[in-house]
Amino acid sequence: MKPHRPAVLALAAAIGFAAAAWAADNPFSAFKGKMKDGMYEYKMTMDMGQVPGAPAGMAGPQTMTMQHCLKSEDIEKGGFGKGRDGKAMSENCKVQDFKMAGNGATYKMVCKGGPDMTADVAVSFGADTFKQDTKMAMNHGGQVMNMTQHMEARYLGPCTK
Repeated sequence: MKPHRPAVLALAAAIGFAAAAWAADNPFSAFKGKMKDGMYEYKMTMDMGQVPGAPAGMAGPQTMTMQHCLKSEDIEKGGFGKGRDGKAMSENCKVQDFKMAGNGATYKMVCKGGPDMTADVAVSFGADTFKQDTKMAMNHGGQVMNMTQHMEARYLGPCTK
C-alpha cells in the first residue's frame, strides 16, 4: 500500500543518515572540510527485505529524493540530515570504531533503549558530493529486521532560508 511508503522511508532515512550526533568524543569533526554548508539533494534507496506483516508493495527496494539544508554544525556532529520531524538521532545511540582515511570514513552505530539497532556505515566524499552505504539490523519486539540503504547527495548551492 503506497500510503505507508513515505512514513517507512522517512523513518528509514532518519535512522540511516541522521548519524549519532551526540557522541561524546565527536569523531565527526573529521568531516569538516570534506563537505560544505548549503542545500543538498539526497537520493536514497532503502531495501527492507522481506518484512513479516508488511503491506503489499513494501518488499524490495524503495527510492526517494529530497532536499535538505545542511549547516556547518550538522556536518561537525555527523548529522548529514534530520528526519522529517527535524530531530536528529536519539541520545541512546553511540558511535564505535570510527575510522577516517582519505576521502572516506567507516563506523558502527549502536542504539539501545528501543528500538535497538546496529548499523555499519561507510561514507565517501567527492567534490560537492557524498555517498553513504548503511547496513542496519533493528530489533523490534524480538523480531530482527535487516535493512540496507544507499544514499547519494549532491550540493545544489546556498540554502534559500
